[in-house]
Amino acid sequence: MNNSTLEKLSSVWTLATGRPLSFLPEPKEIPEDFPVWFPLVGLVVGSACALVAWIVVWLFGGFAGSLFSGILIALLLELVTGWRGFNGAALFAMHFFPKAADAAPDKFTAQPMFFGAVVFAVRAVMLAAAVHEDGACWLVAVMLCAYFAREELSAAKTASGTELIRSNTAERRKGAVAGCVLMLLFILVSRRVWGAAGMFLLTWLTSWYLIKRSENGTLDFDRRAFDTAAYLIETVLLFLTVICLNR
Repeated sequence: MNNSTLEKLSSVWTLATGRPLSFLPEPKEIPEDFPVWFPLVGLVVGSACALVAWIVVWLFGGFAGSLFSGILIALLLELVTGWRGFNGAALFAMHFFPKAADAAPDKFTAQPMFFGAVVFAVRAVMLAAAVHEDGACWLVAVMLCAYFAREELSAAKTASGTELIRSNTAERRKGAVAGCVLMLLFILVSRRVWGAAGMFLLTWLTSWYLIKRSENGTLDFDRRAFDTAAYLIETVLLFLTVICLNR
């Protein structure tokens, strides 16, 4: 691969996760023909999550392995993304509890970080429950949908009226098609077709709604809002995964 292609791949990974890869050249700037192939990042992240789950369960066995893998995967996801989701969830709480920032240090449960910690714990439990129900492979579907949401949300308008991530229509279409094809393949091999299809549809509708709000000026979209929205969508998808696996 030439250096230009490597820079594009680095841009995709860095913007999708918030953390550059050491073996790829760090992008100096986002190229105009930026390929929004976030679903491919989701495939990599989801496959890595499933692999970690299988290894941990193989080492520690049933319940203990599922619980440990849930905590480990939740932690690894935060480390990969630089705790952007955790911090975003904490800041999201400020919309509901505007006085939380003035809470005394000894009142942790009244602070925004407590909300972030609760969401993190819920995600760990949902991950563990999914793995315990032999649903490690469903983590691939969750991440595919979550990063498809990132691909869609990248077109949201910022306060200045520009796209959150610049990219031409052809490149965006490639990213959307990649996400749809990958999710369709998962649906075809899944034993719970309607569950997987419902997750994907919910992801698309939620992303569409947020984009429309940003275009109408009723939602001030920036990178922080982008990360928070994707993180919370991912958390909801974990809930839906556990529900699907128990039906």
